[in-house]
Amino acid sequence: MNASRGDVRALTRKALLQLLEPLTAFVIDAGLSAGDMYSLLREAAVRSVAKRQLEITRRVNISGIAATTGIPRAEISRILKKNLEDNRRLDQRQQSTNRILAAWHDEPKFTNVNGQPATLKIYGRGATFESLVRSYGRGIPPRALLDELLRSRVIEVLPGQRVRARASLSVHRGLSPQLIKAFGDHASDLLSTMLFNMRAPETPRFLATVAAPAATKKMMPLIRKELSSRSAEFLSEMQETLAVAARKRGSSTVGITVFYHETSRAGPPKRSPGNRTNFRRRPLRKS
Repeated sequence: MNASRGDVRALTRKALLQLLEPLTAFVIDAGLSAGDMYSLLREAAVRSVAKRQLEITRRVNISGIAATTGIPRAEISRILKKNLEDNRRLDQRQQSTNRILAAWHDEPKFTNVNGQPATLKIYGRGATFESLVRSYGRGIPPRALLDELLRSRVIEVLPGQRVRARASLSVHRGLSPQLIKAFGDHASDLLSTMLFNMRAPETPRFLATVAAPAATKKMMPLIRKELSSRSAEFLSEMQETLAVAARKRGSSTVGITVFYHETSRAGPPKRSPGNRTNFRRRPLRKS
């Protein structure tokens, strides 16, 4: 029994790491920090246990939530009392890059006469990128933040070791409010279905995967086209079936999502030694 329980815990940890790696990438691309993710994880734990309590006993037991999650009762109470207005407030800790950009756009010391972010020297005296990071970077080295902002394409380097802000927020270019909402909805639906099947194996919801050895690059466009065509036909047929079922009143909502995934064997791209420009402090000239 103990060995079996140990296996389950080990496999659970491995599964969580598999889930958290892409989730962490999403968090960083969206401009949040690891601190934001940790805070949201605690809130999700509280809400998940509270929801399960309501399903079983129809009441929330704060002490029970604390015993299950290890989160203090006071914090649990604050989380449960959050209303929709609180959820709309963006008072969470900003990611370091976004905190720098916010100060660059808002602080008079780092803006020009028009109130726009000023073009800053990277190093030197007065209002420089280095002094901006020293004030708002919370100990992160200026060069590390410079590299990250360049990677995110929200700043550009000008001649004379100067930098200019191009955006007020570091957000991955592929993200949009619609895609972020779809990501949350689809990922939640998939995980909920898989969890349901683990908890109720006697009445599982359909979830199946087929896979084959890697196809060549020449074949992939044809495979994608075929999958898209067949999936669209299937979903269209199921839409008609669901429309008929919806005419009868019921309490359940049924949804169908079709997706395919690709796994590339290619390793991470090699970094060229010339990709990184070395910026150095220049000695100050005496006037």
